[in-house]
Amino acid sequence: MSKRLGIILSIAVLVATASVAWGADIVGRGSIGLSGGGMLFLSGDQFGNGNSGRPIGQIVFKYNFSSRLAGVLESGFGWNAYRNGAGSEDDTLATVIPTTLGLEYRTRYGETQVWPHLGAGLGLYSLGVKDTYRTWARANNGTERLTWTTPGVYGRVGGEYLFSNGASINLDVLYHQIFSKSTDRFPDRWGNQNTSFGEVRLGVNYYFTLKQSGPAPPGDE
Repeated sequence: MSKRLGIILSIAVLVATASVAWGADIVGRGSIGLSGGGMLFLSGDQFGNGNSGRPIGQIVFKYNFSSRLAGVLESGFGWNAYRNGAGSEDDTLATVIPTTLGLEYRTRYGETQVWPHLGAGLGLYSLGVKDTYRTWARANNGTERLTWTTPGVYGRVGGEYLFSNGASINLDVLYHQIFSKSTDRFPDRWGNQNTSFGEVRLGVNYYFTLKQSGPAPPGDE
């Protein structure tokens, strides 16, 4: 009985040690992930009048320069719905395709596998307006589809839980500020206003080795 208990305890120690060691050995690794949640446009004369939050999804690539600093590239799709009149169905949609590049700083929470993080970066945001789910709105006397791309910035706060098998889950809250005022193509209405949106996302990720690297130096965490 004592021998069996010793084996079980030895396995438990090995599993725990492997989990901690892997968490420290993220340097030089990349990760690919998917995340989804909800978003809401927060400002802009038209954009900020959305009825409620709608879904957003992202694909995420991350590269770990060190155990504390990572570069993050993301792209996805989200939208909000609007009513054209009292009691009408949602018949106008504002869409956004955010493509962002930024840095993420994180630190381990005690001896756990939880890593809180902060991040910020730049982005290009493809905005569009649809009359219905199937048809795009038109501008300039109907000659152009109401879609355009404009720069912006974002910030994030969240956390990630690293499993010993190379997978992780994360929860993030993000704020995006989009600079789209005085768009040359669309001098009025939707195309002539800065806007912003917030989002909350839950994601899953898998880490893989991009180059051969040894364990992180002691104290690098």
